[in-house]
Amino acid sequence: MNILVIGAGWEQYALIKRIKELGHYVVATHPEAGAESFVLADRTYVLNSRDIEGHIKIAKDSNIDAVVTDNCDYSFYTASILASKLDLSFANIRSAVLSNDKFEQREQVKKYHIRQPKYYKINDLSELKDAVSQLGYPVILKPLDNRGTFGITVIRNEQEIKEAFIDAVINSFSHQLICEQFIEGTLVTVDGFCFKDGHQPLTVASSISDNGSKPVTKKTIYPSRFSDDLNNQLMSNHHRVVEALGYGYGHTHGEYMVTEDGQIFFVECTNRGGGVYISSLIVPLLTGIDVNEMLLKQSLGEKLDIPFTEKQPINYMKRAVILAFHDFEVGRKLKSINLKEMTELKYVEKFRTIFKENDLVKSAENCAGRHTVIVVTGQNAPDAEENFERFKSRLSVRYI
Repeated sequence: MNILVIGAGWEQYALIKRIKELGHYVVATHPEAGAESFVLADRTYVLNSRDIEGHIKIAKDSNIDAVVTDNCDYSFYTASILASKLDLSFANIRSAVLSNDKFEQREQVKKYHIRQPKYYKINDLSELKDAVSQLGYPVILKPLDNRGTFGITVIRNEQEIKEAFIDAVINSFSHQLICEQFIEGTLVTVDGFCFKDGHQPLTVASSISDNGSKPVTKKTIYPSRFSDDLNNQLMSNHHRVVEALGYGYGHTHGEYMVTEDGQIFFVECTNRGGGVYISSLIVPLLTGIDVNEMLLKQSLGEKLDIPFTEKQPINYMKRAVILAFHDFEVGRKLKSINLKEMTELKYVEKFRTIFKENDLVKSAENCAGRHTVIVVTGQNAPDAEENFERFKSRLSVRYI
């Protein structure tokens, strides 16, 4: 079969590798010529993931049998339009619209009385100031239609309003924003998959983030450190959100805030897998389910059964994983990193960095700018934490 994969970066490597292992011909696109997963594909095109017309032409010229994409909302929208045009199996356009619009997500889940922060849609500075006066400080300002924490700022006083607005607008394709009540608590991610009998939550994780104005996640722990009861509540809440949004194909990735007294607040939910190895590597590691193959099968029109019999979703996770983002010293030039040695450790699944030798280390202003990505495994949570501490003690970073 001829498979078009929209997005062939490092996050999609495991997905494309699995498609090739299953014997298919891969046509891959990516905005950058040096895309990491291009080496796996049979034919490649340098093309912006938002270029719908260009992808339709490639699909027709290549006689594709299916379109597959993951980890990226923009690719997901393009794929939904392409699939509709060519009558291919994929998520519907409505799901793609909701995945790319945080305000529409909030409006939809509000109909189902799902707890979420108070929010306002913002078009200009005066509307932002009005929203802040209604919500009170602090608030969180976001682009309506971006990912990876681009343009997101926690505003704590009047002096920060204008700069936060400009940053958000620059990073919003629609130039529209959403201003929300800031919820103090722990960020939680829940990932699931849509089967023929309905959606099923699969994994739940808690995260540790920076406390500054730019909320960049530094560490994510699977399973979440909450009680089994609260973790099951989180997975059940995610299921309700997915049903409210009407997602019925492929991956789901939701974010929630949990307050100190255990209240769950909806943040956002998209109809694609979590990036930075979450859907392509971590979910399979935790559950033993080959979701990369399942995503391909769905795109080829197959109907898939839920592969579980356990009644408690938390039991789907058979081991523990830590996804971490280690920072280098900002302002220093890198001389060397013992990258090869670290990736050969049996408990290290992935370790990559955005820097190379002689690069100047810059601060991480958003998730895409995080210096490293580390995936460490363990038989259980304490074992994973111990392995992560071993990793940090053995990591050697030298500066010029």
